[in-house]
Amino acid sequence: MATKGYSSYHGRGSGRKTGLIILLVLILLAAVAFLLSQRYLVYDETGKAHWELPFSRPSEPTPEQPENNPISPEDVVIEREDPQPEPQPQPEPQHPKLTELHAQELENGSLWWDPEYVLSLVSESMMVEVKRPTGGITYGTEVETAPGVVVERGVTRENLTALLRSDHYAVARISCLRDTSYAEGRPEAALKATWGDVWYDGDGRAWLDPAAETTRTYLTALCAECARLGFDEILLDGFWYPVSGNQEALALPEGLNKTAALTELAAAIRQVLPENVALSVAYRSEAGALGGGSGLTAELLSSFDRIYVDEAVDRSALDQALPQTFDRSGGLALLCYGKPESGGYAILP
Repeated sequence: MATKGYSSYHGRGSGRKTGLIILLVLILLAAVAFLLSQRYLVYDETGKAHWELPFSRPSEPTPEQPENNPISPEDVVIEREDPQPEPQPQPEPQHPKLTELHAQELENGSLWWDPEYVLSLVSESMMVEVKRPTGGITYGTEVETAPGVVVERGVTRENLTALLRSDHYAVARISCLRDTSYAEGRPEAALKATWGDVWYDGDGRAWLDPAAETTRTYLTALCAECARLGFDEILLDGFWYPVSGNQEALALPEGLNKTAALTELAAAIRQVLPENVALSVAYRSEAGALGGGSGLTAELLSSFDRIYVDEAVDRSALDQALPQTFDRSGGLALLCYGKPESGGYAILP
């Protein structure tokens, strides 16, 4: 039965419980909020924290939708690069193996004669002077020459071709750097005096400059033509720097390496010759001692397939200077005016 003037009594403990529950709920909500907030707390480059809520983040790119007509595997072209092979070292050119030479040079003007008669005078190999020390060419060359160079045209080229079709071994002798006509007609190819004009040696002959591009172009073209005509061997005569005459008046570049210039010229000529055509050089006493002013050295001479020496050269000294690997049986020949008792030779008329 209720007491009059009083509501029902709940006691003092009931209010405390309610307050405690509310406090615990608030603490729980605060903890949940703190944990959730860690997902959106972002630190910038300076270390400063800031909120980045989901609706403020930049949207991530969506993957592209496939096309209505996807490409089939058959339509895909895959280009595959095969691995490039490593460059292999180029083998050294194989020079022809020469045997002992027994040759005779044709007489002056023989290319004007009947080829059959000329061949009747040749017993074994033959040598033909195709370029004289004056610069004249003894056959109808197609190589461009210089004004003043005498070229013997007419039947000479046809007769030379007929001679070269024979079974005789044939050597083309080229007066290489002693060349008055070409030097005077193309001064840019000539050795110069200190005052700028063409220089002349003690015999009044002009010389071509081995280092001049015009000289190289002319001589390589002439040697290549001789090889095409059918010569088996090209002999470079007068292949050195002049040592006679007024050497002080000879204008040469400071620090010039004569041997290197001759070596480069020989290499350029070798490059235009077929491998079965030999390249030879003459060493005459007028060039002086090896290693002197001519630029000739034993090493340079030995780089040729054959060396022709005249009768005044000290052959024993040359033999000692040449490397032991040089083939002396077929690589040495005598330039002479009479048949020697033994060894290789070329008899001049």
